[in-house]
Order: sequence, then structure tokens, then C-alpha cells
Amino acid sequence: MMLVAAAQYCASNDISENHNIIEKFMLEAGAKNVSLICFPECANLIAKNKQELKERAEPADDSKTIKKMSYLARKYKIMTSVGSLMLKQSNQQKIINRGILIGRGGELLATYDKIHMFDANIGDGKIYSESDDFNSGNKIVTKKTEVAHIGFSICYDIRFPQMYRQMSRAGAEIIVTPAAFTAKTGKAHWHVLQRARAIETGCFIIAAAQSGIHADGRQTFGHSLIVNPWGQIIAEAKNHQTELVLAEVDLKEVEIARNAISAWKSD
Repeated sequence: MMLVAAAQYCASNDISENHNIIEKFMLEAGAKNVSLICFPECANLIAKNKQELKERAEPADDSKTIKKMSYLARKYKIMTSVGSLMLKQSNQQKIINRGILIGRGGELLATYDKIHMFDANIGDGKIYSESDDFNSGNKIVTKKTEVAHIGFSICYDIRFPQMYRQMSRAGAEIIVTPAAFTAKTGKAHWHVLQRARAIETGCFIIAAAQSGIHADGRQTFGHSLIVNPWGQIIAEAKNHQTELVLAEVDLKEVEIARNAISAWKSD
């Protein structure tokens, strides 16, 4: 058994302010002997508009947030999924939405760039067009670590079950699904999608979520979840509360679930 955590908060357009929140979560996780902590999508920044996003996104090769989180992972000896960061590359006009896994010694273990862009008009008064501003990734990523074999996704990816199947076949035991889900789609789809991906893959799902009203006016859904391989929610955050969600997980449950129902490996 090991203790895992999902951090829920409302990221602002002030990176230093978000760092303070992250540090408090890491201190709490360290005191509770957490083995793996997961942060939400846009962990470092939710800007008030596209221009501010381009200005405040951090250099991918010199990110203060990566340095900060690497230091904290090393200090508290916690494996850390940063969720995702808003980063920019010197030779690209568009931003990248990048997930990063940091080891207990502060080392970078894996990176994943969000594949599926949220281009949608869901009827909440905002038009979402991530492909206008972000370069999409093209590689599914899993990483075998001392804690677990971990698969990576970000927010809108949750609607594409085939990539989760591929991660489970690659050996993933835990899949992280950091998100900044809108309030409207979250209310309709958040819980059922997270549970479905767990059931289909026989994996634990750790869904750290943004929660609240942000500088750009959007409202995110919250309800960070930890789901077991049988699809049961074993921990959940309150709607808009800043909270560290904790659950004990036993990776033996992955094998039990997959042996019980083998549909995940049949197609």
C-alpha cells in the first residue's frame, strides 16, 4: 500500500502566487508521507487572455516552476506529476501544454505534451480553440518508476479512450488525468469519464483538477478524484475547495481487475 495525492486549487495569472500554493501542498504531502502527488493542468498559470498567456508562459528550457517543483520533490522525497505547465519554446510561436514527472531526487523522469486540443463551443458563453494557441503533442507516454508504472494524459485527452488502452497495454498501473474542466462539461461528464477510463484500462486514475473562477472568467469544475481499477471513486475533493485529496492504493488491485475482466486486452 502507498499513499497518493491529488492537489486541487484555483490557479491565478500570477506564477509566484501559484508557487506558494504548490509549496504548501508539497509541505502537507511530505508530512503525510505521500509517495506520489499529482497537480492539475495549468499548474503554473491560467492567464486572463491569449496575449498574457504568450507573455507569461515560461521558457521550456528555463522554467522557474520546473526548478521549484524539482527542488520541492527532492526536499520532501515525493514523486511529483506537475499536471501540466504552460511553456514556450524559443523557435515556436505557439505554447506547449506539457506534463512532467519528477522523481524523488528532483530529476526529470518523463515529459508528455497534450495530444488532443479542446476546440469546442459548449454553450457557456465562451469559445474554446486551443489549437489556435498550442502545439499538440504526438506521442503517448508511460514511465516505469520505483513507485508505479505511470501513464500520462491531460484534460481533453480523457475523451479518447484508445490512448488509454495503449497505455494500459504498455503496462501502466496509474494514469494521471490532470484537468481544467469547464463547469458545464464537468457537471455532465467528469465523473463518468474518469470512472470509464479506469474500468476500461484496469488502472488507478488520479484526476487532479482546477477549481474555481479564474482570471479569464472561466469557471472550472473541481471534484478532483482518485479512482480504483474497478471504477470506484475512493477519494474526491469538495467542489471549489483548495484541498489535497488523499487515498491509499494497492497496485495489486490492477492485476486483480484485469484478471477478472479481460476486455481491456481483447481488441
